[in-house]
Amino acid sequence: MMYVLSRVHGPWTLDTDFDHNDHNKYQAAERRLTTKAFQLGEEFAVSSHNFDELGPNLFSNDHMPYRTAFGRGLAKGGHDLYSAWLKLVEYLEIQPAGYKNLLVFEGFIKEVDSIDPALAKVLLDQCAQHPQLRHGLVELHPRRNFTEADLDRCMNIMDDSDIHPSMYESILWRDEYGDLSRGRVLDLAMRLLSKPGGSDVVLRALSMRLHGEEGTADKLGPDFRQIGLKAARMSLPKDHCDSYGGDGYNMECVINAALRFDGNEPEKQEWLDAIFAVVDLHYGYVHSYESAIETTAALMPEAFLNRVFEGTEEKQARRQFFICNRDLRFSPLAHINMDFLISWCCARNEPRVWVAIAASINLWEKDGEIDGLRMSELALRLLESSPDPAIVLEIFAERVTPSSWSGSRAKVMQSRAEAIHKLVEHERADISTAAQTVSVNLVEIIERQKEREQREDMEHEQRFE
Repeated sequence: MMYVLSRVHGPWTLDTDFDHNDHNKYQAAERRLTTKAFQLGEEFAVSSHNFDELGPNLFSNDHMPYRTAFGRGLAKGGHDLYSAWLKLVEYLEIQPAGYKNLLVFEGFIKEVDSIDPALAKVLLDQCAQHPQLRHGLVELHPRRNFTEADLDRCMNIMDDSDIHPSMYESILWRDEYGDLSRGRVLDLAMRLLSKPGGSDVVLRALSMRLHGEEGTADKLGPDFRQIGLKAARMSLPKDHCDSYGGDGYNMECVINAALRFDGNEPEKQEWLDAIFAVVDLHYGYVHSYESAIETTAALMPEAFLNRVFEGTEEKQARRQFFICNRDLRFSPLAHINMDFLISWCCARNEPRVWVAIAASINLWEKDGEIDGLRMSELALRLLESSPDPAIVLEIFAERVTPSSWSGSRAKVMQSRAEAIHKLVEHERADISTAAQTVSVNLVEIIERQKEREQREDMEHEQRFE
């Protein structure tokens, strides 16, 4: 039974006929191992062996992919399908509590469906009521013809407290469920949104639906875009532990698809409301879904920027802190078109706008000709477009001091200050004069920082003498 219940990974470890030189070696080995597991199931069904001789690995969560074929073989070799089913269920019920892998049941029902479809429906009805099998009800259905009656069977238990919405995810995107009417699938998605954790399930499913469709095609359509925006709005305020980044990726995919096409305007505005509600609530700090927010700013730049300067003074302060570039990876304005951003600032033409944007854009970029920094193109264009470049340069000078750094802080400041000092040679007198003024001040600030670092180094050395 090692072909079925072995924890060994890699087909070459189980397949004695594995040919390392065969171009299709993995597919060929997969076919042989699947056939072998099926035959073992058939042989077990007609033998005098009992399930308890197989041990608990039959339902183990370890990677054992050939249990499905073994389950099919159990059904194929059994003389009394229903009796064999009852024995399999009985063996499951005597196992210790905990999550169980149901692949063997999936294979058994799949084979029964090809032999006696009416019995397969009876078994699925029983699965829906079984305390353990019901948790895998969707996957237990044969996928060759998943009908709306099958969907009804699955959705009838959706409101039960022990059913997690993730069980329904595959119905929203996999091709095997493509015969279901669009209306029924939409209804399923809407019902999932009413469940705890359902919005994350919907975002994950829609992300899979979009996989490989990053072009101009509207893969979702206005109805699923509406649901995607609602799911994103519901997920955004939650506390998330997304260490692997999957949730953020899913939301960014859906938001990108939802905002690139016309329509769904009320939902788009509600999505913006949700973003800035989180910003206001957390005093300008946002630690999740950064890429989805950056995408929103890029695709809805005018509405996004206008929101920053709306509301009470307290809200505006939090929102401007939110967009402020603090030498961190996340910069909400980083992907807004440069020409649009400059034209928007000019149209608003308010000192507070120029100040806030100057504090928020990426200022520095590596100079390929020398070992140092230079002002970014956007920073130069913003400076040259501003009606008062002196104010903008003062904000740039404030950002010479990094909020995070490694090594000498003074060295980082020096490199940035030199980039600003180059503006002394600018052809416009107002910019040249302003650059000269801030450069003088920066020299004093950097000297004080150098002295501070020298004192700290001396104190550090003295402690170890």
